[in-house]
Amino acid sequence: MNCAPRSSPTQRPSLPRPPLWTYGRESGAPPWRGIGVCHLVLVVLSLWPNRAIAPGPPSGSPRVSSDPRADLDSAVLLTRSLLADTRQLAAQMRDKFPADGDHNLDSLPTLAMSAGTLGSLQLPGVLTRLRVDLMSYLRHVQWLRRAGGPSLKILEPELGALQARLDRLLRRLQLLTSRLALPQATPDQPTVPLGPPASAWGSIRAAHAILGGLHLTLDWAVRGLLLLKTRL
Repeated sequence: MNCAPRSSPTQRPSLPRPPLWTYGRESGAPPWRGIGVCHLVLVVLSLWPNRAIAPGPPSGSPRVSSDPRADLDSAVLLTRSLLADTRQLAAQMRDKFPADGDHNLDSLPTLAMSAGTLGSLQLPGVLTRLRVDLMSYLRHVQWLRRAGGPSLKILEPELGALQARLDRLLRRLQLLTSRLALPQATPDQPTVPLGPPASAWGSIRAAHAILGGLHLTLDWAVRGLLLLKTRL
């Protein structure tokens, strides 16, 4: 009986794996054949580490035009657009709720400027007075939407759009005032809360008064701003 140990099957010696970049060279294929996309991306990023992340935009607010004439042009365009909206809404009010005569509201600002005073206008006084008056009209439009009653609900979409454009114009005038380093506008008198209209007819008369006064104010504002633009 042969007790010699049984020889194990012959094992092939393990060969080291060639580097990734040598795959495919034996067959004449390009060196990148067989390398995964992720490996290629990692190799590229390792060669240019500073370009791995693209630089973002500079911090801070975006640059805006510092030319006050351009800001004034924008304010004139917004004022004209708001004037057209006010004129159209006032015409709708006359069609739906005819009311003859003048309609006044004691809480509305009085139009201090006239065609005869355009020649003596100065930019600081015009912007200050215009912002004060428009802030008052914005407050009255908000009050009209809140307390106008069922009679004015039919005009709610138009009144909401008017309020949004009025607020946008006020923000543009505030930006122009800041650019020119002018004093901020403050009301001449303390703001008095507006009470509810005495009747449905009272809310209609108030709407006529608000839209009519805003129309006159915006018409004067366009003329005044265009004249002041020639003096900048």
